Amino acid sequence: MAVDPGLPPGERIRLYRRRAGLTQEQCAQLKGCTVSAWRKWESGQRQVTAFADWIAIARILRVRDLYRLTGMPVGVLPEDPPEHASVPAIRAAMVSFDPRPRDEPDVPGLAAAVRAAWDVWQRSRPFGQIGSMLPGLITEVRAAIPVVDGPPRALLLRTASMLYFLARAYTKHVGARDVSLLAADRAMAAAIKADDLDLRAAAAWNIGMILAGQGHIDVARELAHDAVAELEPVLADGPVARVSLFGALHLLRAMLFARSADEDAACAALETAAEIAERLGERNDFRTVFGPTNVGIYRTWVAVEFSRPGEAIRTAQSCDVRKLSSVERRFSYYVALAKAYCSRTEDVAAVHMLLRAERESADELALNVEVKALVRELLRRETALTRPELRPLADRTGIIH
Repeated sequence: MAVDPGLPPGERIRLYRRRAGLTQEQCAQLKGCTVSAWRKWESGQRQVTAFADWIAIARILRVRDLYRLTGMPVGVLPEDPPEHASVPAIRAAMVSFDPRPRDEPDVPGLAAAVRAAWDVWQRSRPFGQIGSMLPGLITEVRAAIPVVDGPPRALLLRTASMLYFLARAYTKHVGARDVSLLAADRAMAAAIKADDLDLRAAAAWNIGMILAGQGHIDVARELAHDAVAELEPVLADGPVARVSLFGALHLLRAMLFARSADEDAACAALETAAEIAERLGERNDFRTVFGPTNVGIYRTWVAVEFSRPGEAIRTAQSCDVRKLSSVERRFSYYVALAKAYCSRTEDVAAVHMLLRAERESADELALNVEVKALVRELLRRETALTRPELRPLADRTGIIH
């Protein structure tokens, strides 16, 4: 069944409902929502914001491919370039056959270079700079691993894991999901070789993040559960970084439970994370940016996921994201707020939040699938008040050419 690529999600829901021979009343009953809510989804008055809701709607309408229903695949959108310009060199560095070191590996120097790259990524987010740094670092680290033995090897393996965490984060954000999953798996392999419990748990967190982004919720949930179960018995005698990581894993679990529409479990995971964050304060162990502010951002996101925009906005107002060194976390905060305002049809506020997100990272705004969906939603009901800022924003995200 061919569907116009420009057809809004609400009209797609109506189209597939009619094809399935179902009434709005029947669909609402099957979904467990009001008929009014279903009608608003079809008319575009209300946005389907929760991933779990899309899954439920797809099952009701017997649509197996979510792209057909939403117009938004898990990866990049149809009009986007197939691959970010930086990705081929990163992929080549990841899979090249038998890289050889040109000189004696300088393990402390490599560790310092990876830390510096992480600082650039978290604090300033220039995609081009990180994209050009990663291939060389990956090649050097891969070449060093077979030839470094003795005491420096533990530092090298830790450095390799941290580098692959960075590669995972970067390639996820530019849409190269295959490279991102490979990088996360390489990080886990290095952590296992290092026989480092905390590093393994951090690798599980990274794999869970990319699996969640690809829709593999059950697998990610099991992985996060196993990592938590491994850390819990050794928390009391462990370093603060381990406790911080334990909290970060609970934030991951909260997100995964929310994606599965398990509100009680999501809230319980958030409460555990909040208790830990209250004790520890703001941390950035293993680059997870764990602390009270990030817990607040996750609370905001979970409220949006459960279609409670008012609660999301109230929660977000208590978050001072200026405390965070991570551009990505600040960007995510503004996008979550934009979604909340958009679902309340407070479009001026939604556009304002997207512009705040753009100030954090124009590169990310132009590539982010959620942002593109929001901008499309806002364009469909643009007014004279939103048009002056919304149209240029849409142009910068590649929606209007």
